[in-house]
Parts: sequence; C-alpha cells; structure tokens
Amino acid sequence: MNEALPEGSVHYATSRFNEHTLPEKLRTHHSTKSGVWGRLAVQSGQLLFRREGKADLLIKAGEAAVFAPQEVHSVDAPGQVEFEVRFFRQEAPDAA
Repeated sequence: MNEALPEGSVHYATSRFNEHTLPEKLRTHHSTKSGVWGRLAVQSGQLLFRREGKADLLIKAGEAAVFAPQEVHSVDAPGQVEFEVRFFRQEAPDAA
C-alpha cells in the first residue's frame, strides 16, 4: 500500500488489537524508536492511519501499511476492526 520495509529487516514483536483493545496511546501522535519500523496489517474491518506530512490512509481488511523509524503517526478505529502491529529492525552486520 505504501513504503516497504528495508531489505534485511528482522521481525521481533507483534501486538494485536481490535476496536475495544486499541490503547489510547496509539490513537494519539507517537513514534517508534530510531531503527524500528512498523507494519500495520488489518485482518478485518478498517483502520484509519494518520502520519505527519502525509495523506491519511484507510487500511482495509487484507491490506497493510509501513511506517518508518521515528515517523510520527496515530491510528483510529472508525468501526469494528482487528489488526496487528509488527515491529522490525535491521540486524547489525557481523563484525569480521
């Protein structure tokens, strides 16, 4: 749907939510740490994804969107929704 994860990124955590369990913190502007990408994937319903300086996206069931490290964003559930947030980081290259 939009930006892709960087090549070589590694998944390390997943959080799942619905319209009832969506934390208030995610509904307000926030960001990930340096070096941490996120991928929103909607299983059912739809999710409103807002990012500073970019157009809002309505992510529907079966769709996903990626956000970059430290990119200020928020989400909102305009109705019933089930979605997950997967977090990724780039592994440091082996020191040789």
